[in-house]
Amino acid sequence: MNDESKTDEDKQETVEFTLPDESDGWQLAERAAWHLLEKNAEDVVVLDLRGHSDVCDFFLLASGESDVQVRAAAKHLQDSLAAAGHKAKSCEGMNEGRWALLDYFDVVVHVFHVRSREYFQLERLWSEGGRQDLEPAWFADPQVAVRHPDLNFATAAGAGGTD
Repeated sequence: MNDESKTDEDKQETVEFTLPDESDGWQLAERAAWHLLEKNAEDVVVLDLRGHSDVCDFFLLASGESDVQVRAAAKHLQDSLAAAGHKAKSCEGMNEGRWALLDYFDVVVHVFHVRSREYFQLERLWSEGGRQDLEPAWFADPQVAVRHPDLNFATAAGAGGTD
């Protein structure tokens, strides 16, 4: 295809995003990650889907070791975000504990049982965009505290606070 036959859409440059950024979606994903870490969720990852998906901007993935932990982490996240003014558009799998999905428009949160996450491999399926792993140490950065002044960063497991 030569340049004359390309449509305007074909000619548009691909925008590269970097994390963290100032977008509302990133800030919500980061806040949600924090609340999952408060319940000892593991392997917390944000996948940047901007430019790769029309469904949402970010996937937030986290794992729990048991059905009870998956349910508890998902419920804690739902309640904590609702208290901060973020109501989920929809929630699925909250009672089963294998894979809970909470849809916040720009951010879709997946809380998996470890075995379910290994089976579905969303990180592999959505590997085109950026990826940011979020651990308790991430929240020790003073810039994160500036973005979320209302969060108590001493409460996540491994952050030096209480669980």
